[in-house]
Amino acid sequence: MRIVDYLIVITMAITLCMCGKPKSSADFDSGAASSERIAQLKENIEDEPNNLEWRYQLALEYQNLGQNMEALKTYEAALAIDPGHSDIKYNYAELAFAMGDKRKALQSYKEILLGVDGQQYLGRISSKFVDVYKVTPVIASDEPAAFGIYSQDGNKIIYQAYQNDNWNIYEYNRIAQTTSQLTYDAAHEENPVYSHDGKFICYTSTRDDHRNVDYDQKLRDIYLMDLQSKREVNLTTNSSNDWRPRFSRDGKFIVFVSERSDLRDVSIIDLYSHIYIMESDGSFQLELTKVDANDGGPVMVGGENQPIYFDSNRNGNFAIYKMTSDGSEVKQITFNTEYNDAAPDVNIDGSKIVFFSDRDGNFEIYTMNSDGSNQQRLTANPADDLNPIISPDGTKILFHSNRAGVYAIYELDLAQKSDVASLTQVISQIDAALTRL
Repeated sequence: MRIVDYLIVITMAITLCMCGKPKSSADFDSGAASSERIAQLKENIEDEPNNLEWRYQLALEYQNLGQNMEALKTYEAALAIDPGHSDIKYNYAELAFAMGDKRKALQSYKEILLGVDGQQYLGRISSKFVDVYKVTPVIASDEPAAFGIYSQDGNKIIYQAYQNDNWNIYEYNRIAQTTSQLTYDAAHEENPVYSHDGKFICYTSTRDDHRNVDYDQKLRDIYLMDLQSKREVNLTTNSSNDWRPRFSRDGKFIVFVSERSDLRDVSIIDLYSHIYIMESDGSFQLELTKVDANDGGPVMVGGENQPIYFDSNRNGNFAIYKMTSDGSEVKQITFNTEYNDAAPDVNIDGSKIVFFSDRDGNFEIYTMNSDGSNQQRLTANPADDLNPIISPDGTKILFHSNRAGVYAIYELDLAQKSDVASLTQVISQIDAALTRL
């Protein structure tokens, strides 16, 4: 199921689009020095095979050279000599987590906490499993729910949920605590958003793709629904994939993502995606980005002549970018060359951005100023936290996560700090994470 298109695109980018930068003479000099240091450390280990310090230093040298698998093996050899060495076990866990081996990492964190140094390491380890602010589930069931977004008054949440073998659009009334289903089509309806005045919703649907192909191959169009009459209109009738619509704050425009301009004879999963803008009735559809890359997640701060933020892998991994509403003055905002930053959302006054990133080993929610400064992590959970949306009053953040085993919609309260976690609570969180693997 295509729960989060960003994960698919990011995986493609990691697999297909990573390219290294040219090495300078300083890089080669540093590499040569590290190789000499590794050779010396190996000799030291032959002379003193039980000396953990030599093995520890050797693992660090391997990491400096990017030889993470060798570093991991070196840590494991050291831990075979002393399984209770907390410093080595912690570095081993950090490296395993960064390399994607969550099971090894989680088990090592747990062993540290259960050891004699558990309390000493609690602060460092708990930050990976305990959110900075209070997080509560808002929409959760046995079936997946994702891509939640607030109404302009904050009293309703619209989202997609998987029921009866397809995605449909639902609305949750926070005041009445009631849920209403808005679409009933046998196709898949996804990515819902409210118009500024709350009278319309926009979303994607596969209903006009009648080909007998798998869901992941279905093409989506963008639809507009009048919430009072329930009348639906297809705004993007073409033979391409169009998705992720967002209204401008003044309600006059819709920005979205499309693959229509990539005419290469390649698989649908290899097509480039670009940012488009159209008027709210679907007229005057204009391509804003035209590079050979995957651009996505657009959000328009205001109306015409106001900035549009989006994510793109045009320089390697995914990063957050900013441009004007005519597609000019493109500026990169985040610069994590080895990791991915995606799905920006901006608060009402345009001063704060939230996004998700895998810079700390898995996808978490982050915030920063609109110029990219003051980047801070907001969530800490072994699961993937995705697609953050800021509430209209700026005090809460909606996101979806699989932290309970199935994707559900959660809310983070910026006004309430999380309680300090005990050693027992963190171990319990680790056990829950291990169970989900």
